[in-house]
Amino acid sequence: MRQLLAALEESGKPIRVSIIGCGRFGSMMVAQIKRAPGMTVSVVCDSDGQRALEALRLADYDPATAVTTSSVENANDAIRGGKVVVTDSADTAIQAEVDVVVEVTGNPDAGARHCFEAISAGKHVVNVTVEADVLVGPMLKQLADQAGLVYSLVYGDQPAVIEELYDWATSLGFEVVAAGKGTQYVPAYRKGSPDDALLRYGYKPDDDLSGLNAEMYNSFLDGTKSAVEMCAVANMTGLVPDVPGMHTPPASIEDIPRLLIPKEDGGILSQKGVVEVISCLREDGTFIENSLRWGVFIVITSDSPYLLGCLRDYGIAMDPTSKYSLMYRPYHLVGMEAPISIAKACLYKEPTGAPRTVVADVAAAAKKSLRPGEVIGGEGSRAVYGSLVSIGEAQQQRLLPIGFCAGATVTRPIAEDQMLIYEDVKLPEGGFAYHLRLVQDGTPSEAPPTG
Repeated sequence: MRQLLAALEESGKPIRVSIIGCGRFGSMMVAQIKRAPGMTVSVVCDSDGQRALEALRLADYDPATAVTTSSVENANDAIRGGKVVVTDSADTAIQAEVDVVVEVTGNPDAGARHCFEAISAGKHVVNVTVEADVLVGPMLKQLADQAGLVYSLVYGDQPAVIEELYDWATSLGFEVVAAGKGTQYVPAYRKGSPDDALLRYGYKPDDDLSGLNAEMYNSFLDGTKSAVEMCAVANMTGLVPDVPGMHTPPASIEDIPRLLIPKEDGGILSQKGVVEVISCLREDGTFIENSLRWGVFIVITSDSPYLLGCLRDYGIAMDPTSKYSLMYRPYHLVGMEAPISIAKACLYKEPTGAPRTVVADVAAAAKKSLRPGEVIGGEGSRAVYGSLVSIGEAQQQRLLPIGFCAGATVTRPIAEDQMLIYEDVKLPEGGFAYHLRLVQDGTPSEAPPTG
């Protein structure tokens, strides 16, 4: 890869990248692409134009040299002249003369629309908004395949890094027993609100928290984000949730190959081939030493006692019987590793992770009793949390994906911890992801009422 990128750099024809969304992830990406060979930031887009300019400043560009425009024609002139375009228009960011569009808004509906429109415009897509992927990723992947384009989840975020480990293991002939990520979770966080999320994350009351998205941080803590990310992994790999909501046990690195194995071998799983999350916190909230808070893992086994013995001889963490082995990566570098996805899409026409089938969904459950007429939020809100379920369970019960909850109006009483179904709410009008999901599911006649 590095040689191909070096050749692009030398030719003066780098991969042209458009980034939609200039929050923390997008800003990190702008800074890294500036330093990556063979690619260049051509467009930075954010609904807040000042935030796009700030992303350039953080990346060591001179914002004064950027061209601010919402005109596709002006944007193209600037790109041809080697300048960076700043825009608040997603349409301009998509239609401009770029090779790859990176979706980084974090909004499932906007993300689905941007990915769809970028594919329609003939651009490769790297999708950071995993919330959109778990709703309509299979449909987006199908559309990209039909157009000879790449739809990919972003490398550096946990799902694609887990996919890399899974691909490594299965390509070698190992059996993957479990795959997942570390997180910071205790059951008490499940009903948490955005009001206390930042404090639980370690920020102080007198810190400047104005630039932080409290609902996003709350989704990390209440388990919703983990459910979304493991849903993406399930749909990429075919691995399934062992139980609705996953086990999420507290564990050190050494504990993982002892816990995430079948019950008959001393573990907690009812089956092999599952997605799972482990916590770096004990139930009393204290940190576990040598945990995998920032990392990802797979638990593998083999039918060869000889190979299992070789793994043990190399010092790999294993269960007491030396039947199950742990492979892990202790970190993931969101934003900074995204150029790998961009390069693979353009150079090899390959994704760093994309849904192959629909295995799971993230259903909404009530954090509290909800009353008719109440307008609820979505991921990380005060009203609902997301729980990973099998797609069979979701379809049979008509469970409502959490990605459709924001702005929905409750139509009948819902008890605390009750799973919401489509008929429990009236959805806002004009939801792009919702209508694309109907096409993906092939069930337009079963549409629930909207606005």
